[in-house]
Amino acid sequence: MRIEICEPESGDRKSQATAPRIGSVIWTGVGGVRDLVEEVEREGLRLLSFADPRFFADDERGIRFCRDMRREGVNVLWSAHLTEAPSRALLREMRLAGAQQVELRMGPDEILESHAAAREFGFGIHLAHEDGTPYATDASGYTVEERRAVCERLPGLHSVQFDLAVALFKARRFREVMLPLGKAMTLGYPMNELCLNLLACLSAAKHYPDMAAGLLEQARYGCPHPVVHRNRSKLCAWLEFGGDVKGVRLLLDPSADCFG
Repeated sequence: MRIEICEPESGDRKSQATAPRIGSVIWTGVGGVRDLVEEVEREGLRLLSFADPRFFADDERGIRFCRDMRREGVNVLWSAHLTEAPSRALLREMRLAGAQQVELRMGPDEILESHAAAREFGFGIHLAHEDGTPYATDASGYTVEERRAVCERLPGLHSVQFDLAVALFKARRFREVMLPLGKAMTLGYPMNELCLNLLACLSAAKHYPDMAAGLLEQARYGCPHPVVHRNRSKLCAWLEFGGDVKGVRLLLDPSADCFG
């Protein structure tokens, strides 16, 4: 296997220049996780895409691959395309190894069961026919209760704690956001700027714009997600014009959106 670097696409030139790059993992039939680790470390990648369905077409091989990723300490978020119905065991190992999104490209007989299984582990899900045409229904939103259930199934996993924090924020249950968000950060969630961005959104929602500005300033270092630059611009413009009593509503991009 090898990795090709995909430069981020963004209409904002500044965001494009600093946004995190995505490593597209190419199937070659040779090589293993050690090769992946070396390229991830050399390129400083935090996001990967496994677009070739052969990586996870075989359950046993896919499970071994995911366990090897964990054993090697690969701490990245990634997406995968699946054309064969995955077992629940494979989906669980994929999630534990950092998978955030799956595209299920299957016929109607297989996709219902696969969709239900993927939801058990809180994946962002895209549904497509075997020819790649999207299904008419492609909703994969989760309630707070569903996110809590995923956390119980996968204790100690940083990404599901972050997803729960996002769900609580969207439900305007602001007092409850900090517990799962703190867990996500402590457990080593790799997109730290998204954690800081969520804290900034929380501060803005509670009418503390100066605190939000400070958090976004911290988040902008390195190669942050484009939402950080958009929120800094939005907040600066709001402050420049004196603000208003309604406050400023910042943008909250869930982690799955990192993959476009």
